[in-house]
Amino acid sequence: MSTDVSPAPSLRKAVVLCVDQAYLPFALFLMRQIDFHEPERDFDFVLMSDSDLAVPAGFEALRIRLLPPLESAEYDAQKITHLSRATYLRLWAPQALAGAYDRVLYLDADMFADAGGFSRLMAVEMRGLAIAAVRDVQQWYRPTRDVEEFRKAGRRGRRYFNGGLLLIDVAQYLADDILGRALQIAAAHPEWVRHHDQSLLNLTVDGSWLELSPVWNWQWPIKYALYGDWSGARLHHFIGWYKPWADREAICAARFTLGYEAFLSRHFPETPRAGPQKPSLLTGGKRFWKAVLRFFALRRRALAYFREFPEAYHTKVNRPPP
Repeated sequence: MSTDVSPAPSLRKAVVLCVDQAYLPFALFLMRQIDFHEPERDFDFVLMSDSDLAVPAGFEALRIRLLPPLESAEYDAQKITHLSRATYLRLWAPQALAGAYDRVLYLDADMFADAGGFSRLMAVEMRGLAIAAVRDVQQWYRPTRDVEEFRKAGRRGRRYFNGGLLLIDVAQYLADDILGRALQIAAAHPEWVRHHDQSLLNLTVDGSWLELSPVWNWQWPIKYALYGDWSGARLHHFIGWYKPWADREAICAARFTLGYEAFLSRHFPETPRAGPQKPSLLTGGKRFWKAVLRFFALRRRALAYFREFPEAYHTKVNRPPP
């Protein structure tokens, strides 16, 4: 596996995943899916970690570039709670890749790709903004809701994005000193940092970011389960505690759990998995009817959200209120 981060001459775009060894299998699963959907891709795959990653044989065709492990006292000092410290790595990714790539598409490893289009996504006009992302699920059907980080900071009326997908203009990110400003916030106001790097990035850009269609980061809490296949989602993001590779209650759709089961059993047989699929949400009694009622209750607001993005590559500029 190559450790040279200089891209091929024609490649100035990269899909980047930042993981530790425990999440490496799921990163490779996602990379293989993306490669399948874009067999003639014009972007690199890059893996970033804070330690050496042991990528097994069988993935040479993906042409993955491994960055040297990040060594940073500021990284080591970041607050951690329910998430791994590795989530902060994406803050350093543009700096590590500067000079090699103009556009970086960061993805969380707990995503499932249903379609391609990533090269075209990485070419959208950024309109002078460093980051493009998808609105966080907290503001899907309540777009005016003030999330906790902004409330604590005394800021109102800001749109808040989910950090699971970040399209980054590398030069603008560096020019805006987003890493340095984020670290200043982390040091001065650790009580504002609820969702690690996601909190820091939102507080740093302060509501100024390019909004993408939700199809690029369909966040999958249980209450939105019935919307996933109807939304045209290209990337399903398994936020929260329920992951399809460890779903012993059959909350996830079977196609997700079966996909991970086949991949892990072949390439990472030692990785714990959910096991045989139990009865699905369809036979879940109260759980099923609750999901159905939520589907109907939120339908009007969901449709209004979808209409804001008439096609997958439509974007909107968000700014803080005056």
